[in-house]
Amino acid sequence: MSPFDPVAEYKAKTKKSAEWSEHARKFLPGGVTGNVKFYGPYPVYLKKAKGSHVWDLDGNEYIDYMLCFGPLILGHGDARVNAAIRKQMESDGSLIFGAPHEGEAKMAERLSRIFPCGERVRFTNSGLEATLHALRVARGFKQKGKVAKFEGHYHGCYDQALISLTPSADVRGPDSAPCSIGSSFGTSQDTLEDTLVLPFNDIQSTEKLLKKHKDELAAVIMEPVQRGFVPAKPDFIKAVREVTRDLGIVLIFDEVMSGFRMEKFGGAQNTYGVDPDMTCLGKIIGGGLPSGAFLGKQEIMSVIDPITRPKDTRVFHGGTFNGHPTVLAAGNATLDVLQLAETYPYLNKISDKLRNGFNDVLARSGFDAKAVGPGSTFNVLFAKKGSKVDLDDIRDYRHAASCDSALRAQFDYGLMARGMHFHPDKPFYTCTAHSEKDVDVTLKAAEEVLKRMKA
Repeated sequence: MSPFDPVAEYKAKTKKSAEWSEHARKFLPGGVTGNVKFYGPYPVYLKKAKGSHVWDLDGNEYIDYMLCFGPLILGHGDARVNAAIRKQMESDGSLIFGAPHEGEAKMAERLSRIFPCGERVRFTNSGLEATLHALRVARGFKQKGKVAKFEGHYHGCYDQALISLTPSADVRGPDSAPCSIGSSFGTSQDTLEDTLVLPFNDIQSTEKLLKKHKDELAAVIMEPVQRGFVPAKPDFIKAVREVTRDLGIVLIFDEVMSGFRMEKFGGAQNTYGVDPDMTCLGKIIGGGLPSGAFLGKQEIMSVIDPITRPKDTRVFHGGTFNGHPTVLAAGNATLDVLQLAETYPYLNKISDKLRNGFNDVLARSGFDAKAVGPGSTFNVLFAKKGSKVDLDDIRDYRHAASCDSALRAQFDYGLMARGMHFHPDKPFYTCTAHSEKDVDVTLKAAEEVLKRMKA
């Protein structure tokens, strides 16, 4: 048997994607419209999609576990979402008014019922915008310039959100007090100094840092489930809520990824039973269209109110496409389906079957590896030989980053060459359109790849 070369298999299968990537690079840096869409040697370029499957330029069919990095929880082209979009366009006579409309307040009321902290809501065009504006609102409300985030947590691609996203071991500082490290060239020193970095799932160190900087901090922003697959420990997230309340610091939950991808309808905060002061949403609430929202307590959100707040003390929030009628129609249709009694039992069943199936074939293959993560999002981690990392207790960015990326790459490209679509080294997402047959085909391919990796 020839040596296993999954990248060569991938390249042999995706020649038209290679050609198009070369052409696209003449006009787009890297041939893509965002760095997250790129992976070497080039990404698959897709042509069409239906349900849980996608097709590339070469005509290859894939089972899709990327799902646009999570928004497509009902799969591609769901008939109920498409019908809602068509109905909105036909009934309104326009894609967008640029003026207030009934759909905005109706969707805001719906989100307020789902998320208790959401006494007031504003819409944005992405999760990135939601976190950016939430932090600005918190700074304006507290009249303080510094905020805190957790190492390895992603809140968008602006400077402050990227602080210490993927810091290397040689610069990231001690476990108990991570350094503020820029994750992009061009990050200013002021941004670094205005961002306190906290250690996830370490309440003693987190409390110590928050108390030390309490007089400077406007807010703490966190993903309740880091990158969709490392959940906060229940006692940790409750302690963060208590200490921020005691210190008068605004607590913001970024639920762009975890929102509606836990085991039940709602967000991680609903699962944990912890109410933040503000919540950021995106992805799923747009039903596949660009969307976002930030929600918060009335007192906090009043700083952007043009009726009650004088202009010279008001926090600015704007956006021509905020509350886009078509987006809200797609988002409402998606939430309608998610609230059906049968939706989450089926989604959980499919997700568990795939996650548990991966763990079964990984164990039988002899690799120290595991699929980890709650709900309908999980990641696959391979421990390095001789590593002391416990894959049953991945607590933070540093634990996840210490895993074997080379083994994961072999696994990823092997699966992609065998008809699975996802982003290498990123989480897998499941949807209601995935079938048991999809999972069976995926697990069979995984078993074949792992055998080749062992040979």
